[in-house]
Amino acid sequence: PRAASPLGTAEPTVRVPARVWSGAIWRFGGRVWSSACTLLALALAARSLDLAAFGRLTYYLAVFAVLDAVVDSGSAQALVQRTAGASDALPSALARARRLRLAAGALGVVLVGGGAFLLGEPEAPWVALASLYPATHALELSTIALRNDLRWRPQVAVRAVAATAGLALTAAVTWSGHASAGTLLVALASGSTLGNLLAHAVGRRSLPPTASGARPEPWGPFLRLALPLGAAAICQQAYFWIDNALLRALEGDEAVGPYNVAVRLMGWSLSVAVYASAVALPWLTRAHGEGALLTATHRLALPLTAAAALGVGLVTPWSLSLATLFGEAFAPGGPILEVLLLAVIAVHAGAPLLTAVTASGHSRAVLGISASALLLNLVLNAWWIPTEGALGAARATVATELWVAAGAVFVLVRITRFAPSWRGLAPWLSVPAAWAAGRALGGLLASP
Repeated sequence: PRAASPLGTAEPTVRVPARVWSGAIWRFGGRVWSSACTLLALALAARSLDLAAFGRLTYYLAVFAVLDAVVDSGSAQALVQRTAGASDALPSALARARRLRLAAGALGVVLVGGGAFLLGEPEAPWVALASLYPATHALELSTIALRNDLRWRPQVAVRAVAATAGLALTAAVTWSGHASAGTLLVALASGSTLGNLLAHAVGRRSLPPTASGARPEPWGPFLRLALPLGAAAICQQAYFWIDNALLRALEGDEAVGPYNVAVRLMGWSLSVAVYASAVALPWLTRAHGEGALLTATHRLALPLTAAAALGVGLVTPWSLSLATLFGEAFAPGGPILEVLLLAVIAVHAGAPLLTAVTASGHSRAVLGISASALLLNLVLNAWWIPTEGALGAARATVATELWVAAGAVFVLVRITRFAPSWRGLAPWLSVPAAWAAGRALGGLLASP
């Protein structure tokens, strides 16, 4: 049946499947636990290391976030695209995706592990050892059948165990008296490695019997789908973390620590948007095939963005208190966090919008948006960091996330040939209204 969509277009009636929301809730719950473990691990590190060493640790973690995107190379999203509506393609596509990740993992060891020695990084052997873990992401792909079925509970349980293991190893290292940026980096990487091993053990039971020993599909078609998405993901991670390199070069390791505490707190706030979008990708892919992409995206993005605006308004008055949870030395992170929280609203809009562009098959558009965002971020950081330091980096992040959301809207309007109207745009006025209401309530609660 066809009906008027919330945007005033005639599209099939579409509802967000319950599994999208339940999957997002499970992933958010897992993220809360994982983030709590990470924050506790970083708190232990902050009390065991001097500010410069702590800054190096968080810098290396940022490098590894980018390395994870390099190892993925778009394989996960390409695998969903290839198999969400064609389960018979799963064995050969999975075999190819695994080989792509193994090849990219070997490249990562050379770039990060070898680069640590070439650049004379402190504790280069520990960095090189930790750089081996991303290659185990090839095992993580065994959960593809669970992803396509929107079943996230087993995967979340695995990641919760991995995060707990990372915290336990971090605590063991700090209590042993051998804590350093390098040893703690290896401890956290070991937890992630365990998570990939467990993900394979859980996911392989849902794979078809033919997945074992299947011949990989040809490189060409898979790479044409995966590499633009992979390049886009690398750009996305780079524009989120590149300010670490610039800030470290211009301000030193001591400036990186307080900034990254604020970034980590902001990153925790992005969980719902990122996970709801990731969970929804197979559904959005099918909605695109049914001609209902615009309506599906609207019904996913609007409540996420409005809820984020309300939450950001409520939390903003406590920015300084949140930053100093790691100690008074991290007080400079308070004003930085206050600025970064605005990026949370932009991401809650941009993540589902950009995922919708991915679901439409326009991977080059995703790459164009992400690459232009990286360029914008580099320009703004180079302009603002020399004069404003970490606060300038935070402002660059906000501007970049707004650019991504606007670019995704532009592409979706062209894809769907939607003519914007006040009727379609009016519901989005709830976003600034929610922020204003949350800010007012947060101010009242914080005033005593």
